[in-house]
Amino acid sequence: MLISGRRLGLDYGDARIGVSISDATAMLASPLMTIKKAELDHHVDEVCSLVRQHDVAVVYIGLPLHLSGNEGESALKARKFADVLQRKIGDHVQIRLVDERLTTTTAQRQARESGNRLSKENIDQWAAVAILENALHKERSSGELAGVAV
Repeated sequence: MLISGRRLGLDYGDARIGVSISDATAMLASPLMTIKKAELDHHVDEVCSLVRQHDVAVVYIGLPLHLSGNEGESALKARKFADVLQRKIGDHVQIRLVDERLTTTTAQRQARESGNRLSKENIDQWAAVAILENALHKERSSGELAGVAV
């Protein structure tokens, strides 16, 4: 059974976190904002604030895997962020890790097709849109939440 409510998509990077959000029916994903990275507690608090503000039920965090499927240092950082976020936000919101391979390429294409100018900030948002759209598609096609629970 799927959880109703909005979804947040996060493209967690070394310098910024791209954020996307779904509509209330979890059908459409849109860019929301870019969070400039600071101390871990600061950007965790910022995401928690967005979750409360937008009544988010599920947060999808992109897991940056190598093309081989193996995890590297970036994946470990994303996992650590997901763990800290889950502890801070509690069990009432699900945090799920999803494969984000090739999302930057998808994001660049989507941004160009929509006529948006590409900058470092909005490419992260569009990557978050690609992460969230992939997760929403998997939810609709399987009837279950996408990714791996934290």
